[in-house]
Amino acid sequence: MSDAATAPAICRAQCLSALDRFVAAARAEQSHLGMLLVDIGGLARINHSHGYALGDHVLLTSQRELLALSKLPDTVFRVGSHSFAFLLPQLGNPALIALAINKVNSQLRASLSSATGGLKVDIHVGVAVNHEGRAQTLEMLSSAEASVRQVRAGGDHGLEQLLQHVEDETKDDQLEQHFITALRENDFGLAYQPKVNLLTGNIESVEALLRWRTNSGETVSPEKVVALAAVAGRSFELTKWIVHQAFRQLKEWQAVTDIGVAVNVQAELVSSPDVVSLLTDARAIWGVDPQRVTVEITENAIIEDKQAGFSNLTKLRDAGMRLSIDDFGTGYSSLSYFKHIPASELKIDRSFIQSFLEEPREFELVKIMIQIGREFGMSVVAEGIEDESAFRTLRELGCDYGQGFYFAKPMKADALEHWLLAWEGLPQ
Repeated sequence: MSDAATAPAICRAQCLSALDRFVAAARAEQSHLGMLLVDIGGLARINHSHGYALGDHVLLTSQRELLALSKLPDTVFRVGSHSFAFLLPQLGNPALIALAINKVNSQLRASLSSATGGLKVDIHVGVAVNHEGRAQTLEMLSSAEASVRQVRAGGDHGLEQLLQHVEDETKDDQLEQHFITALRENDFGLAYQPKVNLLTGNIESVEALLRWRTNSGETVSPEKVVALAAVAGRSFELTKWIVHQAFRQLKEWQAVTDIGVAVNVQAELVSSPDVVSLLTDARAIWGVDPQRVTVEITENAIIEDKQAGFSNLTKLRDAGMRLSIDDFGTGYSSLSYFKHIPASELKIDRSFIQSFLEEPREFELVKIMIQIGREFGMSVVAEGIEDESAFRTLRELGCDYGQGFYFAKPMKADALEHWLLAWEGLPQ
């Protein structure tokens, strides 16, 4: 095998070695790493019409220009018979890679046009950005290769979508830092949504729902906050904050009403050895009646560690608290689990309720879920009730409780107190 044939293979190995180092550095420094994959096309036509010497000159000119543009060692490699990798370490702002693409395109076009006497040379540039070194070396190279294939096929290099993805990740990182600060400074809030008895119209309980509005005025959804907590390893801290805030409010309400409160425990915490003491200690600290406390868990919360999950839930039930299976119908648990879960309540996810009057199959599913609750001795709650037709139909089907905008939106504690005083019950 000639030196000319082996050179790209050797350079590719060197490129991967350099990429390994740059990826590790990006991860350690929390910086970004860019990569351009520059493909020189049209060489077969040049070789056939003007000789291989001119084709080789095109490749040598391309490599020389890329090295001149980089000005850094170990950042330009010939990784294929007619392709080059151009590495951009310590990329402070990922958006700057767009300038690099434009610079490479314009510089190569001018130089290759001069080198070939104006012959047409195709230049395709693929791109990959490794945000804080999170992607592995081969993943990054694969992304760049996919990008250059897309360009060859007549598409763009996907830079706009890639930069949007990086921008979203950057925003998430910034939001994660804001989240940690907000958790430390108790900068969250709770809203409460009534749970209405569909037969009597009584308000027997409310669900505590997390609310966060950042200092910049951005409202972050509870789902996003929960995800941020998981990424930051702060799920337990967040749940602890919610539980104590809700129980403190329940303590105030106990003096004037017999209303109860429901709190959500994240799925990954259900099997935690600390979750039982978190709830029982908070109950003791605030002196709330355990029978007024409902702990809501998603139906797949105990899948990973069934034994520990069942044990914890049984302990909470024995401590006098009610257990509710939230978002029922959206998880992956087996119905056989229900003979073990010590729950007293089943909540039908809003995604079924919002369309069950128009979709016969959804309607039948809702009926089945209500029947399942009955079979296992649970009261059934429908979430997301937004109109009178849904309310009346669910009541006719035997659903026990309902939540939704038809009755009331989530409210702060003081607004809820006024709402309770003004509540006239269900329409006749």
